[in-house]
Amino acid sequence: MQDASRSLSAPQPIHFARSSRSGSRRRILLLTAPAILLAASTMAQAPPILNSPYVCANGITYTVTTCKPYRADQWCETTEMQNRNLVTTMDSAWSQMTGRLAGCTNAANAKPAATAASSSSSTAAQPAAAGRQSFNPPYLKEFPTVDQIMAQLKGSSAQDTAYRQLSALHEFGQMIAAMAGPRMAQNQLTPDEARIVTNYFNAYNALAKSTTNPQDAYINQPDFITGLFTTFNMPTIKQIWQTANSMTASQQPGATQLQPSNDPTTMAARRCVELGGTTSQCMASGIGVGLQSLIGINTDAMTSSGVTGPVMFGSYKAANGLTFAFSDGRVDISGCGSMVQGGHSVTIQPSGNTLLLKIGNQPQPLQMTLGADGKLTGPASQDITGQKIVGYIVTTNLKTGASTKQPNYGPDTGHCNVGTLLPGPPSAPPQGAVSTIFGAIAAAGALVGANSQGDVPQTVMISPGPRMVGTFASSGGLKIQFDDGGAVIDCAQAHVAAKYSVAIAAGSIRATVQNGTFPFTLALGANGVLGGAGTTTVNGKLMTALDSNSDPILTPTSATCPVGTLTAAK
Repeated sequence: MQDASRSLSAPQPIHFARSSRSGSRRRILLLTAPAILLAASTMAQAPPILNSPYVCANGITYTVTTCKPYRADQWCETTEMQNRNLVTTMDSAWSQMTGRLAGCTNAANAKPAATAASSSSSTAAQPAAAGRQSFNPPYLKEFPTVDQIMAQLKGSSAQDTAYRQLSALHEFGQMIAAMAGPRMAQNQLTPDEARIVTNYFNAYNALAKSTTNPQDAYINQPDFITGLFTTFNMPTIKQIWQTANSMTASQQPGATQLQPSNDPTTMAARRCVELGGTTSQCMASGIGVGLQSLIGINTDAMTSSGVTGPVMFGSYKAANGLTFAFSDGRVDISGCGSMVQGGHSVTIQPSGNTLLLKIGNQPQPLQMTLGADGKLTGPASQDITGQKIVGYIVTTNLKTGASTKQPNYGPDTGHCNVGTLLPGPPSAPPQGAVSTIFGAIAAAGALVGANSQGDVPQTVMISPGPRMVGTFASSGGLKIQFDDGGAVIDCAQAHVAAKYSVAIAAGSIRATVQNGTFPFTLALGANGVLGGAGTTTVNGKLMTALDSNSDPILTPTSATCPVGTLTAAK
């Protein structure tokens, strides 16, 4: 037990408390709450500010260039300079820099570095609404300020009022830490989360020291927590909290927490589950390698031609049998005389509400137009190059006598009647990483509804027309990985699989990404970049544990990123 009169300030271990009625005196009993303990201890120091010098006495500056998660801390590379001359470059845990940076200032926050994350107990948890319009994550806007807690929570006596206020500060800090999920343990809270948790913690300490026999008398009481949601108008937090509690209540004893992993297959499989796939589909060896491209490796496993940007997909067929089959930047032409195949490059350019296609061909390119009605039109006739069957290669098994026959192809040029080609039926896209994910999600029923076949592989079917392929990323943290079958959206730690559509309007190619209740539209510029306006919130899930049956436990997570400009990324 710890006496209430003792300070709970860092760097000592931090513990919020609850009441104990054993004995004649009521004293604060240490409460095991790992997430909030870590929040209080690690966030009492401001997170490192990268590439912005900490200015100290005697002309010394420290510039933190990079940081990586290290246990509950961060491992940072820091450059020390004096009077603009390099002194040394050091690697150390960020928490070890506290003493070295004491009294130093950083232009990014204009506060002493060792105390930049702290404020008085009366400081608001959030800036005034007039000065701050958004938070990351956005649900933080519903959390009350310290001043609001002190003003609006009143009890039957001064002592009961203090108990309620202490309990509220404890509960709110614990909620933020819990909703941050594994980012809490990895010391990767957003600046907004860190600031608000720290303010609650400081206010809790100040109130505990000024209150006779302080207690968290109302902590973990459902009626009290529900009252907090009502008092401070917190509908989103109420929904998230109640959902999380329901998930926790339904979990069986013996859950195993998942540790961070650098194993590519493990990372890809977890990501597949987090995006909505079934465990067996995502863990299956048959898709494991392809899924690894989702985390930036093994891209050779994808069948994409490497094109980034708009492409045509699907099959179009003329009445005379001429067929154009598009896939990721190329088209295979068949059905003209003896022509059975012929790969050609394709470039795309919008024109009004139509799409102009330039197909590589000899002796001259083939010009086609995709109209608003979905039909593909071209010249009445044109010479088109391709391949025809000129013979067969027969292979015979000398033991069994069985023979196989493979066609042997040779060049062919046909004078083809082109005219108008109609779009064919929906078809399966190439088995790229995102399409694989969507197949696993479809098996789970997340996209196909109640008629899901469980773990039976499902095929995503896409109608002919323009699509997007490749990965695009913005400086604001938004990343989108497109392929014919769908898109995966990343924003900070949150990621979701989403459908998208492509339309041609006013001479522009526009991709609308169906990101839940936060859809957004991107316009393709002449320089190949995608541009959009506003922000989008990604409400995803993280696989944080396995229950006693080894089924995944998913924790909700959310992050908001500006849409802005996205450029092609590897």
